[in-house]
Amino acid sequence: MTSSFNSSDSNRNTFQAVTQVMQAIVTVLDNATASTGNALVSTLQPFLEPATATVGSVVGPLANLPFMKFATVLPGMRWLMAAIGQVNVEEVRSQVDELRHQYPLETKRALAQRVMAETAVKAAGVGLATNFIPPVALALALVDIGAIAALQANMIYRIATIYGYSPTDHDRRGEVLAIWLLSSTTGGMLKSGLSVAELIPGLGAILGVASNATLLYSVGYFACRYYETKRSAPTEIVV
Repeated sequence: MTSSFNSSDSNRNTFQAVTQVMQAIVTVLDNATASTGNALVSTLQPFLEPATATVGSVVGPLANLPFMKFATVLPGMRWLMAAIGQVNVEEVRSQVDELRHQYPLETKRALAQRVMAETAVKAAGVGLATNFIPPVALALALVDIGAIAALQANMIYRIATIYGYSPTDHDRRGEVLAIWLLSSTTGGMLKSGLSVAELIPGLGAILGVASNATLLYSVGYFACRYYETKRSAPTEIVV
């Protein structure tokens, strides 16, 4: 029993240490490129916001249909529900409240960077787990995609909540889907390009870790730019 507790504490300490390193990297990269990214995304906001709002208003009711809820239990369908923003809203609120309680003096951007770092580390863990044994790496592709999609959705919702946007608004679903489509296109190309290399013992795990962490960071970065520029030209009431 004692050994089990020690192992659990050791794993927790390792996760926290790795997250702190990722936090430092994310902070430097994000702050260094935020102004340029915001300038670029702000030019797209007049087109993005109406599109995501429209998609969200359509996807919201569809996500609550019995068939869609049934789809969540089917193998390989987790990615679909995550892509349309099917997340645990109460969990999102609780996570953001806890973060604000832990770091009451930090800015919205700093809190969002913590979410990005934590999610990137979790994504790296998924990449390690699904590529640890090369022969089954391809067989676990759907597991990898589903887990990453779920992490993406949760991260986007948390970042939106940090910036003051309600996690229950249908707009979030449209935003998650838009960002997911963007990332899945580039991420899918990256994954397909690495598929053969991921079968190589040792190298596969490294590539899985790097590609998943990079993908999640890019999604978080785009989400931060979106919500920061959305606040500068608001069309939705901030809560």
